[in-house]
Amino acid sequence: MNNNPEIRVRMAPSPTGYLHIGSARTTLFNWLFARSMGGTFILRIEDTDLERSKKEFEDDILTGLKWLGFDWDEFYRQSERTDLYETYIKRLLDSGNAFWCYHTQEELETEKKEQQTKGEPQRHLCAFKHKDSSDNSRPKEGGIIRLSVDENSTRFIHFNDLIRGDIKQEERLLGDFSIAKSERAPLYNLSVVVDDIEHKISHVIRGEDHISNTPKQILIYEAIGVKPPLFAHLPLILGTDRSKMSKRNSNTALDEYKKDYLPESIINFIGFLGYTYSKEIISKEEMASEFDLTRVHKSGAIWNVEKLDWINAQYIKRLESSKFKEIAGINALPDAAIPFVTERLDKLTDIGNYNYFWEKPIYDKELLRWKSGSLEDVKRSLKMSKKIIENHNFKIESSKEALRLLLDDAGKSLDNRGLVYWPLRVALSGKDKSPDPVEIAFVLGKESTLNRIDDALVKI
Repeated sequence: MNNNPEIRVRMAPSPTGYLHIGSARTTLFNWLFARSMGGTFILRIEDTDLERSKKEFEDDILTGLKWLGFDWDEFYRQSERTDLYETYIKRLLDSGNAFWCYHTQEELETEKKEQQTKGEPQRHLCAFKHKDSSDNSRPKEGGIIRLSVDENSTRFIHFNDLIRGDIKQEERLLGDFSIAKSERAPLYNLSVVVDDIEHKISHVIRGEDHISNTPKQILIYEAIGVKPPLFAHLPLILGTDRSKMSKRNSNTALDEYKKDYLPESIINFIGFLGYTYSKEIISKEEMASEFDLTRVHKSGAIWNVEKLDWINAQYIKRLESSKFKEIAGINALPDAAIPFVTERLDKLTDIGNYNYFWEKPIYDKELLRWKSGSLEDVKRSLKMSKKIIENHNFKIESSKEALRLLLDDAGKSLDNRGLVYWPLRVALSGKDKSPDPVEIAFVLGKESTLNRIDDALVKI
């Protein structure tokens, strides 16, 4: 991999909600770019929205990112940088690039309606922009700070998106947009620009829903007198209905997936949401060795839960027995059952379907019936199976197929193979759906298998 200390990227989540899948994917792509280039990966908590920011959300974000296996080189919290923002805001005010606006909400609504009526672009053309700060007509309190934008400009603001190519926006259509509530309360577009300047961010990698913010941020960079970083906007993650992934069409919070999926599986899966790698099962370190920002896809990426399930199944199969027991939280699970279970699991919570391996099954005797057969038929069948198993050698692998052949012969003698296998399945698992009862018997072992057949016979 390269070694380029000038490459500096950041992930900047807002603690106004729990960590969601989109943020996890953005974190991954920033991390991959930084690690592939030998650069610096920064985590910055953007908590300037004091009303909506909560510590529980920040804790959830940090816990979730660590659970996914991310590390970061530097960490910052915006709420600890108020003095810095104040310095920049005062500089913009003193230079005339920003000004105080005292329009009421009613006045702003009136302006908006008039523009709609006339078919004009929606933008705020602030009357206070050209007034002197000592103007006695302006109110003594309240107001908001806006960036001064040339309403008559014929310029297009261009930026070369590293994923999407040239993107442009007419400067005049932006209007005089707000950048701070006060000298110590910056709004989003200003605070991110200030922090990206101070942190020497070289590349801003974020979701395409931020494209509309970019021209405004470029104007702020120009007003401050600093060259903007490079921008790259990742494709949206789409639900199965091909609309933007949301709570309506998908589970979006990472916590919704923790109970079912391994962190490596989620990383593997979200790595493909906008990129293609050389193999389907790949670690984030391997991803970093292949990652090229210019190869990120432009079109939206579909959140395919079936694909996530398949990837998760591959990682579950690779787990060592001790690790699987630890993750599953079931110490009573016999070691012999682990390969059998891990070969069949897509989700970790599905392990409950195999609880018959560590606890005796509970079921109604009626479940033992095969179709319209009687309980006497069941009793006769189970006794036949018991006798076959009592005389069978469980210690060699080849005897598994031999046992299956013996049970098949028993089924033929009853003119009904199902009459042999169904009661045996229920006796061993307590379920109407389970893997082959012969497979279960060899995992349980001869003694436990016979005990469960006896338990079933007692029920009858």
